[in-house]
Amino acid sequence: MQPEVTTEPINRGQFLRSLGLSSGALMALYCMGTLTSCSSSNEPATVTPAPTPGAGTGLTGNLDPTKGVVDFTIDLNNTSYSKLKTEGEFVQLGQIVVANAQGTLVALSNVCTHQGGQLSYRKANNDFQCNVHAGLFTTTGAVKQSPPTTPVKAYKATRTGDSLRIVA
Repeated sequence: MQPEVTTEPINRGQFLRSLGLSSGALMALYCMGTLTSCSSSNEPATVTPAPTPGAGTGLTGNLDPTKGVVDFTIDLNNTSYSKLKTEGEFVQLGQIVVANAQGTLVALSNVCTHQGGQLSYRKANNDFQCNVHAGLFTTTGAVKQSPPTTPVKAYKATRTGDSLRIVA
């Protein structure tokens, strides 16, 4: 006769205790930061849909990174995007975030590579921070601070007068 196998899920602490780690050892691991929690209670924020390019929107071209199509122009005189002329300001366009990083306009994927959180530009640190677990990325998309381990995509941003072209 086969022994009965249970399939009830166990949490991380129960699993580690089953390996023989005491409560004190578990607490030491948590305090040292060896074990971090990325529970489902920290769901990523919903990324706002990208505006549809067209007359009067301040956007022209194609803006759909999910389909690999990114080649659009932002009218920096449009009220929705004029704040990009000011250092430290940023706008989120669906899955792309555009920021005025110390006078240079940069564009990155707005989706954190760790768990899909949304990125915001931080002027004081000249970096981008994820809203879920506070991972940090440089203005080139490189990981600056974990938990992410993979960079976010950087897009080519070229300013000509009051127009900003973003290309994949």
